[in-house]
Amino acid sequence: MNKLKGKKNIDRLFEEGVSVNLFPLRLLFVEDEVFSFGVSVGKRNFKLAVQRNRIKRQMRAAAKLYLLSFLENTKNPHSYMLIYTGKEMPEWNKLTEEFKNLAKKVSSKKL
Repeated sequence: MNKLKGKKNIDRLFEEGVSVNLFPLRLLFVEDEVFSFGVSVGKRNFKLAVQRNRIKRQMRAAAKLYLLSFLENTKNPHSYMLIYTGKEMPEWNKLTEEFKNLAKKVSSKKL
């Protein structure tokens, strides 16, 4: 799994990418040369970096458990950005349930 880096790649993802929303998660993806993955938490909702970093760690762990195995096995490589849009600190159990639901929703979309 490669990290999603670079202003051009991230801008392209937001301009041309397809979005799948399932509150409090939003997944953006666009076809790319290599598989890359990134997570983000808005500064507007979580002022403290400690909180943002904790949510990002939890999202990466949940993504590895429920989402990445499916995403890596798509026909063409894609770039993915996972954004947490909630306003409260997530509980691990709730977050994993949301990832399961997101994986089901993404599998119904054509990649």
